[in-house]
Formats: sequence, C-alpha cells, structure tokens
Amino acid sequence: MKNYNLFCVLLVSLIALESCGDSTKTLTVDDIIQKAVARHGGENYDNMEVEFDFRSRHFRAKISDGQYVYERTFRSKDGMVKDVWSNKKFKRMIDQEEIQLNRENMRSYKTATNSVIYFALLPFNLDDPVVNRQLMRSVKIKDKEYYKVEVTYGENGGGEDFEDVYIYWINKDEFTIDYLAYSFNINGGGVRFREAYNAREIEGIRFQDYMNYSIDKDFPAQELDYAFETEQLKLLSKIELENVKVRLQR
Repeated sequence: MKNYNLFCVLLVSLIALESCGDSTKTLTVDDIIQKAVARHGGENYDNMEVEFDFRSRHFRAKISDGQYVYERTFRSKDGMVKDVWSNKKFKRMIDQEEIQLNRENMRSYKTATNSVIYFALLPFNLDDPVVNRQLMRSVKIKDKEYYKVEVTYGENGGGEDFEDVYIYWINKDEFTIDYLAYSFNINGGGVRFREAYNAREIEGIRFQDYMNYSIDKDFPAQELDYAFETEQLKLLSKIELENVKVRLQR
C-alpha cells in the first residue's frame, strides 16, 4: 500500500510539473506575432474590404488571397484625386484621368497612402516572411507586462523606406498592440511613439485610435517606452479613424 501511495504522489507531481511547463512555455517572437495577428483579426484579414476616413481623406483597402488594392481619395484644387496602389504598381488619377508623376512625387503619394492603411490594419502582415522580427527585453508600462518586438523590413521587403525601424509593445495577457514606435528618415527623420485608445471590433477586426507623441531629444525608437514612462514625450496629434466599414469576402 505504501508503494502504491508513493506511486500516486509521484504521478500527481509529474502531471503538475508537466502542466506548469505548458503554461510557462517560452514564446518565440513568431509565436507572439501570430497570437497578436489572431487577436486583432486573424483569418479575417485574408479576404476583406475596409473603408475609413482620416483627416479629410477617404481610404479603402481591398485584400484578397495575397492581392491588394489600396486607395486614397480626396478633393484638391485640381479636382478629385484618387491614388491607387495595387501590388507595387502605383498611379494617381485626377478626375478619372491618370497623370504622370516624377519619382519624388510618386514616393511621397505612395507613402501617404500606404502608411495610413498600414497603421490602421496593424498587425496585418507582420507575420509575412519578408518581415525581420526580433524579440527584445520585456518591459512594464503602466503596471502591465509587455513583449517588446522590433520589426525591420530590409532592402528586399521594405521598399524605399526599408531603413525605418518599428517597435511594438504587445500585451502579455491580451496580445493586443497597446503601444508602438517607429523611426523614419523622410522629411528630416525622427521618431514617434503611439498609445492606443478607443479600441473597437468591427466584423471581427480590431481597430484602434492613437495618441501620437514626439520627443525633441535625439532618442532611439527602441527606448521610447522609457521616455513615455518618465514623461519626456509631448503630444503631437491624435490618429483617429472615422466611419470605419468592413466587408468580409466569405
């Protein structure tokens, strides 16, 4: 009987240890990104059409099985402008007539179209193979624990802005992207830090608005969480998406 009781104790201990091991399994950076993608939209990202308004511009993104069309529409002094970017082909239409663009203007219009949709749909495409992901030291912001992930795209996958660096703070409990930062080189360069708010879910896809901060000092994007916690940042603007509509392609 004593041997039987000892066996039972050992068996229970092994089960407990195994269970504990599963719950404390160390996640890789790919695991974390995949969980964040699933939390924010998952498979709904694969075939969808999204429209929203941002700062007097109307944006539309249609994504279907790896193909995409991004559009930005607004009225200017020259007429109704529509910028269209589809799988790396870009064109500008004014009153439904395509116009010729020089390289500088094309880059500027393409960035203005892509960057707004990129941030609106985060973390869509962060699990793409062309994305370089690095797990940094975990941090605590406002008493919550966060995974800290650095993302770069490299010259082959990042287009003309391949040197830009993005940092994402992913909530360890919810796997939501509550904060992000990035460095950029255009227009003199700089860094930005964004704090998410007004999160809402539409057709299974999570959308967030952001408080957009800057800093006067020469500060790396990777350390902006510290600058935020020590109140060194200044509020620059608010990133607010309006009239968001989603149509899923079932």
